[in-house]
Amino acid sequence: MKIVVLAVGRPREKRLASLADEYLARIRPAGLVGVERAPDVAAGRPAEAVEREGQELLKRIRPRDCVVLLREDGTERTSRELASFLAERMEATAGRVVLVVGGPWGTSRELGDRADATLSLSRMTFTHEMCFLFLAEQLYRAFSILAGTGYHH
Repeated sequence: MKIVVLAVGRPREKRLASLADEYLARIRPAGLVGVERAPDVAAGRPAEAVEREGQELLKRIRPRDCVVLLREDGTERTSRELASFLAERMEATAGRVVLVVGGPWGTSRELGDRADATLSLSRMTFTHEMCFLFLAEQLYRAFSILAGTGYHH
């Protein structure tokens, strides 16, 4: 796998998870995209959950990976720009391109320090489960653009 979506927790909203799985299944035959999950962390304070989730996410990132952190203040790209960005990163990276979707409280400073790039899906705020779905659709769209199929008009 060349691209991995690394996310916190198992989806609770089954309808969103089913839609995300449908988009990812369309590109999985090419063996380009996989999904890894870090456990949700139960903590008394949001800051503690963010730190512990960050540690769990960092454990799953390899030294040669290119880490793209999804953040509301990340770089916004059009779908075509995202397709080009992913193609460039897949070509230039010795490891995997890891797209990180944090938990409901965000991501740790340490994870931000490890990130090679940031990505924003919108300036609006969505649940992390919705972000996972939107990212899955955009990955399908990006690979459709790169393959020249008709999904992206």
